[in-house]
Amino acid sequence: MGAGLWGAALADHLARRGHPVRLWEIFKDAANRLQKTRRHPHMPDFKLAPGVRVGSDQADCLDGAGTVLMVVPSAFVRLTARSLRPLLEPARPRPTFINASKGVEPGSLRTMGEAILEELPFLEEHLFTLSGPSFAKEVARGVPTRLVLAGPSGPRAASALALLSGGAIRVEHSPDRVGVELGGSLKNVLAIGCGVLDGVGAGANTKAAFIVAGMREMGALIERLGGRRETIFGLAGLGDMIATGSSAQSRNRTLGEKLGAGRTLAKALGEIPTVAEGVESALSAHTLAKAGGLKCPLVEAVYRVVHRGAPARTVVKALGF
Repeated sequence: MGAGLWGAALADHLARRGHPVRLWEIFKDAANRLQKTRRHPHMPDFKLAPGVRVGSDQADCLDGAGTVLMVVPSAFVRLTARSLRPLLEPARPRPTFINASKGVEPGSLRTMGEAILEELPFLEEHLFTLSGPSFAKEVARGVPTRLVLAGPSGPRAASALALLSGGAIRVEHSPDRVGVELGGSLKNVLAIGCGVLDGVGAGANTKAAFIVAGMREMGALIERLGGRRETIFGLAGLGDMIATGSSAQSRNRTLGEKLGAGRTLAKALGEIPTVAEGVESALSAHTLAKAGGLKCPLVEAVYRVVHRGAPARTVVKALGF
């Protein structure tokens, strides 16, 4: 569900593993174009595998599906889950549902998994979250990638791991869905901070200090919200942080770099062709920290730069310099 960069890359990966895949794109014209050309507008060198059928009809895409992957922008996860309820509730057997979207809802402060379960409560034992360092363009090129699937242990988890693992992708299991989901969201906030440091000309020493201090804040937030602090040392924490905080491919780091160079948020967003989830996540992380009574100066600094127009060097000052 979702034919953006990550949705298309995952669909292609599964199809090349021999699975029949239906890829849902909300806009009919875009679905028809992708089905016909097999080319993604944001990945011109990528060609969708023959085993992927693209469509805009949810009922047709979900008919008989054994596994459903949610890969829409975080702002649309709840609405998409709600639209699926009349199709999934009567299904027998119930499909495995894998959330591959990262973020926290600004209003409700729910993780993506929590938002999905509020709309689809009958999937509680069927829900998993897929996360980790995974640039879609690299997955599409077959770059070796390791991911984490978080959710309840058991035969369903084993089947999902077998479905996803293969080719250039390896997937490990974690029982800490809350920690994995929060890690996948919070690292986007820290990645913006890394980009801000790049934009103001700070060096590798400063960025390393920022990442270490930021990981401490991430761990405290995860623990306060019911996850496991040690999750920050895994793929959905440190692994994802290394990738998104240092790579030019990272939309969130790139956004931060533009802000650090003096651009306004509106101008910076206008220069990035796809969604930078860290913008909404910065607001959510700021609110979560305040509600939990936690002091998170780096999260607060990124929030102030992104949403309050504070000077970019606020991020440097938050490190004590």
